[in-house]
Amino acid sequence: MKKTLLATAIAGAMVFGATAAQAATVYDQDGTQVDVYGRINLGVTTGGTDREPTSAEIAAGTYDADDTVRASGSEFVDVFSRFGFRARHQVAPDLQAFANMEFRPNLARQNNSSMTIRNSFLGLRGDNWGMVRIGNFDGVLYQAVTSKFEIQEYEGFTSTSGGAVSARGDSIQYSTPNLEGFQAHVQAKHLSGNRAVVGEGDNSSTVSWQAAVNYQWQDLYLAAGYNQSRQEETERGYRYLSGGPNDAGEDIWAAAAIYQFTPAFRAGLKYEDVTSLVDEDDREFDHIDNMWTLMAVFDYGMGEVYGDYNRVRSAAEGVDSRNAWTLGANYRFSRPMYVWAEVHDADFDTDQAISDISDDVQFTVGLRYDF
Repeated sequence: MKKTLLATAIAGAMVFGATAAQAATVYDQDGTQVDVYGRINLGVTTGGTDREPTSAEIAAGTYDADDTVRASGSEFVDVFSRFGFRARHQVAPDLQAFANMEFRPNLARQNNSSMTIRNSFLGLRGDNWGMVRIGNFDGVLYQAVTSKFEIQEYEGFTSTSGGAVSARGDSIQYSTPNLEGFQAHVQAKHLSGNRAVVGEGDNSSTVSWQAAVNYQWQDLYLAAGYNQSRQEETERGYRYLSGGPNDAGEDIWAAAAIYQFTPAFRAGLKYEDVTSLVDEDDREFDHIDNMWTLMAVFDYGMGEVYGDYNRVRSAAEGVDSRNAWTLGANYRFSRPMYVWAEVHDADFDTDQAISDISDDVQFTVGLRYDF
């Protein structure tokens, strides 16, 4: 039973994401099935730290470079709400065609901004030869390794290779079938030389690669992978049209182990390393050199209690390593709806007095409905 729970959750998330189990079939005829899925997740957050303006905000004139932007006050937030459509057609006994379209609106308030397009792809799958897909999807290093530690609803997930790093668009992926618990994945993201000024560089296109392997043996899940995270080079002219690289550097390696100790409790350990950092002058205080993560989740029957701890080493010279942690819990009213609460500290100083621990802690509560 424990193996089924862990393996099923991981297998579903590898292709369609964490919302796969909530989909409702709206069409099923002549071998074609169409599902609609999504979630509405709204919260109220307060605390944390203020921030520096982004380069885009400075370029737009919203803030000056030396401004400090308030981000520690209370705010009503949309917590990654989304909806999508999933289609599949059984072409032959060992050949299935599938497609996915997903959209992310901001439901926290009335707005006329466009929705984010994410996880939109199409492909073919067979039990004997594996799966191939093209389009906009999370990177395979994230799918196989780092996503298993994204247990938070809102803030707190810390990684050198999140779902968008050198992924989410202009990509092709191949995954082997499940070979007695073992599976391998490879992905290529195309970086086009178009849109660059002719004559200012060689205008060449190139590819950024990712690869990962994972192995499931009874209650133990092991995974490791690589993300090239190729940086843009002005003299070459190629660029990312979406899903850019890790700004800290190239050649990201990650490995993880997760064990389902009981049907209700699992824990995991993960290590990540950016092995080819950018030049020292280009490194910023929040760039990560390497990091460890310890994660645990306990299902108490009506919901979960979960937490993680991250030991993060900065890529910037003279910046101390930091400790980041998250602790959360949820309570499920029904199968599709639950309430949740989280506390997160992005930079906990072990020398802090207990009375000062709340200085930079972010508190968030929310309500989520899956469909």
